[in-house]
Amino acid sequence: MFSALRHRRARMLITKAKDDWFLAIQNLSPNTRQYYHRAITNFIKELPDKYISSITSADIHNYLNKFAWGRKNSSLNTHIVAIKSWFRFLSESYDIPNITIGLKKRKEKMPHRPFISKKDLELVLSKATQREKDIILMLAHTGMRCSELANLRPENISPNLSSITIQGKGGKVRTIPCNQTVKEILSRSINFPKNRKTIYNICRKAGLKFDIPFSPHVLRRFFATSLLSAGVSLLIISRLLGHSSVRQTEIYLGLDSSFLLGVTDVLD
Repeated sequence: MFSALRHRRARMLITKAKDDWFLAIQNLSPNTRQYYHRAITNFIKELPDKYISSITSADIHNYLNKFAWGRKNSSLNTHIVAIKSWFRFLSESYDIPNITIGLKKRKEKMPHRPFISKKDLELVLSKATQREKDIILMLAHTGMRCSELANLRPENISPNLSSITIQGKGGKVRTIPCNQTVKEILSRSINFPKNRKTIYNICRKAGLKFDIPFSPHVLRRFFATSLLSAGVSLLIISRLLGHSSVRQTEIYLGLDSSFLLGVTDVLD
């Protein structure tokens, strides 16, 4: 059994390791960092009294099995990613074996992802105010996330309004070209809501008028699907969305059999 002194020392060292790791992930988005920090804090609370180097794979699995109760695998996977990130940092900074190398994410059910057509978009825009139109079209024509639009600043926009450079999830920087629609909006104003919940509610309420599932994420999928339909490659779409892989992009796309019509004609 740990003495009270050893218990306090073990907790201090683990807390310091957590704080050092948190400083090392400054490149992640504030929301991601906050969620990761909460995940590791909860994990540490569940650990038995031991030093960092004594944490075992069994400790991790016991925590994940307890956390998984009544939760979706998507939520559990976020904790797994956070734990793997922390142990990767511990391995590099504290010379501790990375015991999470073989830790795999749980299989997730493919969620229902609503899609909208161009006709749906035009219908919603027909009853929207100018401010609502600007927000909706910015999302639909750039594929930006809700938080990215909320954080858009003048320095992110090129002087001639030809492109927008933003830092997305994971600190990844990407540049999105601006079409004429986006240029016209930016030439009027870049005074978009600075709160992503406000942006979400504007989109949702605009869609409710026609019972259309409208949200920033739905518009992001509209952006991706429209580009694919126009012949833009999946690789380019993936880069415009800021995804780390093409596989991640595929779940954004509303594909049906019409996308397959005529594709083999290029072989004639």
